[in-house]
Amino acid sequence: MLKSWKNRDKSPRKKNHPTWLKMLLWVLLFVLIASAITCLVLQKTDYVAVLKTAWQMHQQQIIPREDKEILAKLGEIMLLPEGTPTMALITDAAALKKQQPLFFANAKNGDRLIIYSDKAIIYDAEANKIIQVGPVQFSAFQSLNFAIYNGTGVAKAESDFELKLATVAQNAQIKVRQSAAKTDYENTLVIDVTGKNQAAVANLATALNAQVSGLPISEKAPPGVDILIIIGKNG
Repeated sequence: MLKSWKNRDKSPRKKNHPTWLKMLLWVLLFVLIASAITCLVLQKTDYVAVLKTAWQMHQQQIIPREDKEILAKLGEIMLLPEGTPTMALITDAAALKKQQPLFFANAKNGDRLIIYSDKAIIYDAEANKIIQVGPVQFSAFQSLNFAIYNGTGVAKAESDFELKLATVAQNAQIKVRQSAAKTDYENTLVIDVTGKNQAAVANLATALNAQVSGLPISEKAPPGVDILIIIGKNG
């Protein structure tokens, strides 16, 4: 017997969810699980150190471009000598004034120290103003401790470089001699380990035809050393 329309079965029926909705739920679940696993892995691998390393690599890539831009800007207001200068950012003007009170009298943190073979320049890049120009006479290096890393992989390079260093800094006290972590450095790097010898490092780099540099991320600075020199193939 057929049931009337009014008396038909009103029991609830199962609703079939669309296939795309099920797929979306599975994707969301997968993303949540993957995120949780990623967080655990990053916690174990010290993600702060990873980010720091990435930022250091970024800084190493951007500094030379900044130097070129600053030199181009300075070249618009003065005739620059030929050759590639050694450049450093002044971060401790007070210490430099103690070393050379006359030359650094008006220098301030944030100014650029630009050293050519025959002259040195203090330049305020923000104000586009030349603070000082002239020769700089630095004190001897007998009070500073040096470390020399051989970054060439050639054993003889270390002894040859020490002879070269002796012609520039006769009283240099070399406390550490060892191989660098990397052995494919093209240029010799001069590194101010303590951050207190910017002027001396810049002058030394110019005399050695080397580059002022921060500590490469692959290297570790030895304790008790003021200046670290990493010998490159062109050193």
